[in-house]
Amino acid sequence: MAFYNKRDGQHVSARESFARIGRGETPYRKLYTSDYVLDESLTLCRSQTGNHSLAVELGTDILNSKTMVLLKVDGDILKGSWELFKQRAEIKLSFTDCSTAVLARTHGVSDIFTFDDDFSSLRFQSVRSV
Repeated sequence: MAFYNKRDGQHVSARESFARIGRGETPYRKLYTSDYVLDESLTLCRSQTGNHSLAVELGTDILNSKTMVLLKVDGDILKGSWELFKQRAEIKLSFTDCSTAVLARTHGVSDIFTFDDDFSSLRFQSVRSV
């Protein structure tokens, strides 16, 4: 979302990070996201910017990306996300964050590109800028 919202405090960092990924200057060749993150990103983009076209551009870019893999939350991931959400009250994780963590573990992903510190308490490496 920071990539698309020019008023976001992380906009420049997000732009630079994706540019470096696109040029092959990082160890990351594929990026993973989920249907829940897509939902959250589109909703936030539209509500924070008031710009429907920008939200559509964001969704189109994710859905048509050759470097992003869209993972889907199925029944097992949903159950695991719910268990994590219930168990970790001390961490301010959204349900979407819990689904991201469960999907990442399921797919062997250890680095999460986020500006959110909560993932480190789940033993993920938070990558702020690559």
